[in-house]
Amino acid sequence: MLKKTIFQQFAFWARNARSGEMFDVMTRFCQGRVLDIGGRDFYDLAKEKGFRHDEWVTVEYSNEHVIKPSDPRCQVVLADGCRLGFKSNSFDTVLNIQVLEHVFEPIKMFQEIARVLKPGGYAIILVPQTGILHELPYHYYNFTKFWLERVARETRMEIVLLKPMGGVFSTMASHMVYFFFQVARAKGYTPPEYKRGLLFFLLLPLMVIYTIIHIPLCLFLSLGDLAEGANNHLMVVRKPE
Repeated sequence: MLKKTIFQQFAFWARNARSGEMFDVMTRFCQGRVLDIGGRDFYDLAKEKGFRHDEWVTVEYSNEHVIKPSDPRCQVVLADGCRLGFKSNSFDTVLNIQVLEHVFEPIKMFQEIARVLKPGGYAIILVPQTGILHELPYHYYNFTKFWLERVARETRMEIVLLKPMGGVFSTMASHMVYFFFQVARAKGYTPPEYKRGLLFFLLLPLMVIYTIIHIPLCLFLSLGDLAEGANNHLMVVRKPE
């Protein structure tokens, strides 16, 4: 079992703070037997927010990523999310929250989500479109709405909701916040082989001043943001009956 680093705690807090709409969607569609792929300790937050469920199963692919939930009613299963050992048509709800970008074959994971869902069941998926490098070396992709639409068609899933979250200026603000993670060489945010040149150190004070000034400015401008530069896409799909 492990605990999140301080940088991971901040990253998850920031995601949750900006994801009010995701929680509204979960309140509407989460029910019955729930499968949470790669959720770590997300169950604790789900319980706090009162999401409906009869049973909750969290899947992680290795012990290194298991964070023991505080409630024994949540079952943690070690499995490959692209080759789940569960029977077909066995879950009412599947959650996949910012996981697909860490999977080398995301289409296979999506196919598994479609397979284990019961007819009439819902999958709630959150993926980044402009995410910075994180959880290295297991960050392979960012996704557009067009990929999501295509994979839903390929797996014969009905799109109930597909919504961009954030936009150009909120993306810029996010990247500038994580600039400090990368400067600090936080684990999982910068490849160790990337070296800093002399000009980086000479310009760093100006970079820091620029970033501190522009984060609040970008957040203000994000009130009228352009969805083309969305941070994430939130999607709900339904398996036809």
